[in-house]
Amino acid sequence: MKIFVISDLHLEASETLGTFAWDQDEFIAMMETVRKFHAIDKVILNGDTFDLCKSAFKDIAVRNGKLLGYFNEIKALFIKGNHDSALPFGQKHFGVINGKGEKIYIEHGHRGDFINGTAAGRLIGKMFYKILLCVAGIPFIRALYYGYLENDEGFKGHRKYNSYKYLRHAVRLHRKYDVVILGHTHKMERHDTYSRGNYKRYFNSGSCSFGRFQGIVLDTETLEHRAIRFDPPQASTKYAKPVSRPGRAPILSVRPVTGSTIAWAPSQLMVC
Repeated sequence: MKIFVISDLHLEASETLGTFAWDQDEFIAMMETVRKFHAIDKVILNGDTFDLCKSAFKDIAVRNGKLLGYFNEIKALFIKGNHDSALPFGQKHFGVINGKGEKIYIEHGHRGDFINGTAAGRLIGKMFYKILLCVAGIPFIRALYYGYLENDEGFKGHRKYNSYKYLRHAVRLHRKYDVVILGHTHKMERHDTYSRGNYKRYFNSGSCSFGRFQGIVLDTETLEHRAIRFDPPQASTKYAKPVSRPGRAPILSVRPVTGSTIAWAPSQLMVC
């Protein structure tokens, strides 16, 4: 079976704090390009598909109806992440054992840190977003928020993300599984390790927010894999565009991608 794992779309209904930055038709066209080229059998949405910290699911469904309809049509499998753990559907993880007895395990990966992996940490996170939503109408607050995200996502240079704790989490999972695929960090990674004398693989599927398109194609029988990656040029200025305010510093506002996905997807997708 060939699977395509993507994560961290962060679909929401907010007019002020959005980060998906994709036109729905363009994202669907990109998905179809990968599905057909790689003959994908199953698409797995590995957590944080929806940002329930910012919006109610019913509002997200209305705003992103075409995309949700597409996911239902292709029978995509939903895994819950820290931002959509309250989904009324989906599962915590997904596993496959191939014909050679090799075990493939997929989860979002937020259990690897305190804030997102514990009840106390998630409570702190929910309180933060409640406060943020209350003040999101203030331009200065939005500027700070998007400025932080630009730096954290690495749009202004190399992303300074502490991936060690998630690698450690993957290594713990390697005691039971041969291949582990996580999301959550928004950073594509691949690491090969040995555990108890056996060769193990860890992948991170990156993120499909801010106009990026990142994911992992894996043949569960042969374990052949491809990293699929499209990072739009100058993401920090193209997708978080300044909104002019006469006599004052500009603020940032995320805008959807425009243009034809079908025209550029096959030529600009990076396959590793």
